[in-house]
Amino acid sequence: MREEERRNPYRTLFILTVLVLLVLVVIMIYIFTIKPSIQGYIVKKQIEASDFIVGTILNQVQQQGYVQLTYLNQTITLVPYDPSAQPKK
Repeated sequence: MREEERRNPYRTLFILTVLVLLVLVVIMIYIFTIKPSIQGYIVKKQIEASDFIVGTILNQVQQQGYVQLTYLNQTITLVPYDPSAQPKK
């Protein structure tokens, strides 16, 4: 093997360069194709979840007339808004 390396000293350098190039190509493929696909999927699922939550809250307001949302020690009560029920000035 040492004689082979002596005959072709650039072989190791060539193999190392090819490996570095392959690693860079894999990184570029990940950055430009795989990562945006994953991010798009995550954003799509977040939008679906928020739409589901808002729809559930609106449905509960319509059925019960109010919804109480609690976060830590704060509570907010949501009730339907009817602009025609406002007193006129």
